[in-house]
Amino acid sequence: MPCDPVETSCRQPGAAPGLPEGMPPLCTFYIYLSDNCNLRCRHCWIVPRFVDGRPDPARNLDPDLLLAAVREARPLGLNAAKLTGGEPMIHPRFLEVVDMLTDEGLSLTMETNGTLMTAEAARHIRKDTALTFISVSLDGADARTHDAFRGVAGAFDAALRGISHLVDAGFNGLQVIMSVHRGNRNQVEAVVKLAAERGVKSVKLNPVTPAGRGSTMERNDECLDFDEQLQLARYVDNELGPRVPVGIYLGLPPALQSLKRLRRTGGSCGDCGVRGILGILGTGHYALCGIGTTCPEFVYGKLGQDSIRDIWLTNPTILYLRRALGDPDGFPEVCAKCIFARDCRTGCVADNYIRTGNLLAPDSLCAEAARRGVFPPARAQRRRGGPINT
Repeated sequence: MPCDPVETSCRQPGAAPGLPEGMPPLCTFYIYLSDNCNLRCRHCWIVPRFVDGRPDPARNLDPDLLLAAVREARPLGLNAAKLTGGEPMIHPRFLEVVDMLTDEGLSLTMETNGTLMTAEAARHIRKDTALTFISVSLDGADARTHDAFRGVAGAFDAALRGISHLVDAGFNGLQVIMSVHRGNRNQVEAVVKLAAERGVKSVKLNPVTPAGRGSTMERNDECLDFDEQLQLARYVDNELGPRVPVGIYLGLPPALQSLKRLRRTGGSCGDCGVRGILGILGTGHYALCGIGTTCPEFVYGKLGQDSIRDIWLTNPTILYLRRALGDPDGFPEVCAKCIFARDCRTGCVADNYIRTGNLLAPDSLCAEAARRGVFPPARAQRRRGGPINT
């Protein structure tokens, strides 16, 4: 059960010829191809727009401007991109963009709701592009559960068709992502088994967080609490995982992972990799990541107008994260004491900011464990020792 490839694609070492010595490379673009979607998912960053019952085409990235950005970023170390959204396949020139990124030599992954995947697109992706890993959202084992969460009738059947098209085309790097909340947690095993039956290689369980529209679910007490998330982790590790033929990934901080999971992951699954990532929103803006959709303070500039090199070398937020994430002695609260500080680096900085107003903060589970006095004592004994590699 190694780390999820989608989460580790930005951690490639090596110097970048276009950067000063010691400057970390910009190795991954998170590309939000559109600022809209054909579904109305209850937990998403964005609020989709519909006209006469159909998705508003809205704003989509200009492929020519994106190509120029890729070529500008290559000397800075760019070697990978994750396509996401909104729904990436809603972009009217989606396959053209994938072909272009492939021609530029980038390693590609994608997150999609799967509903727009056709047999023709699947065959083209499999045979002619660098897209090697695709995550398809599936939030229930039946149409009633999935469609209620995704907000559009027929989404479940369309997602299963999309998965079948990819499997039939011989696509091997296929994952299902399940957004787990109190309304569907009793279907985790059924979703995992359905994914395995459909030829999917792994399942990732993402407990819903109070980001974007998920904040409403949090206020309505629909998100899993501390005890429920740890119970889910124990269930996956000790019961479900050994019984199914697919890998199961669960976003738990390494400090709270079981020894069994730590042996499989090496404890290295907490770091979101933000030090090597630059987001490109569907509006054409550079940003920290998708958080720029709702938090304009994390928008850095715009394609065709602002220099990526200048952003990477001088943006105050990027410089702050680069410095702060390299100094575990300065991490907040329990993070500074944690033996996994060099692996986790406080986890997802976007989630941290949404919960606390600070980019660096203990994961909500670690913070709650510390508050309850149940943070594992053996994992809070890190020796102080100065900066770590950036």
